[in-house]
Amino acid sequence: MTSKSGNQPHTDEAPATLLADTHDQLSQQSIDEQAALWFTRQHSQQMSSQQRQAFKQWVADKDNQQAYQAIAEIWHSCEALPRPTIVPIEKRKSSLWRPFIHTTAALCLVAVLYLPYSHLPALLMDNMTLATSNFPKEMTLADGSKVFLNRNTQVRVSYVQTQRRLWLDKGEAYFKVKPNPYRPFYVHADERLIKVVGTEFEVSRYQNNQISVAVHEGIVEVKATEKSPATYLYAGSQAISQSTDNQFVISSVNADSVASWRFGQLHFFEQPLGDVIT
Repeated sequence: MTSKSGNQPHTDEAPATLLADTHDQLSQQSIDEQAALWFTRQHSQQMSSQQRQAFKQWVADKDNQQAYQAIAEIWHSCEALPRPTIVPIEKRKSSLWRPFIHTTAALCLVAVLYLPYSHLPALLMDNMTLATSNFPKEMTLADGSKVFLNRNTQVRVSYVQTQRRLWLDKGEAYFKVKPNPYRPFYVHADERLIKVVGTEFEVSRYQNNQISVAVHEGIVEVKATEKSPATYLYAGSQAISQSTDNQFVISSVNADSVASWRFGQLHFFEQPLGDVIT
């Protein structure tokens, strides 16, 4: 197994930068160990901007990218393992609290009835349809993940104990996913599938059956169909599929411009004029 090694003397006289610390730590590990370290950092969602830049440089190497994908595939294969079952234990409450609890529950119910659905408690958004017409909208899902819907967009949500699945019926949506390795996050667009654990990315579905996936932060896995081979996208990359019969074509994008419509900005690249106008 290939390894990249190097022993650098450490002194307390001149503190190294975070980027240098990352490089020194990786230089003493094999490629597989480096891939495992980066995979762990990515899923913690606590990487600094320097570490994200270091990862972008590291993953540009073909051998490193293959090692990272191997780690990701091993991780995803573990999803078939049984999850721990949590059995709630009922605790007998004092009868003195019952009137207070009933009153509080009634007040909460009244409050919910007077709130628009975009402000409902997240637990009520496990299974529902989210839609916009003339204006974008931001919504929070049951697990704390956020969905930003562009205008004229519709997304269906279905959360179960072991999976989080959404269907993009039309339009554009930007997802900021809470990491949960035991509960992967899927986005369906026609038969095409996007799978993540924790990241930020945009999915666009156009009228000509074209699907576009762009990654702002983290990593996502895209497939033309459920049974197709997986392709991995990293921050600053985009995948476009012209139809359900075509595989995704990968290209580079400016990560900061992903879903710029959230901030009132529009960017178009190689898009038909008809799609831009509509």
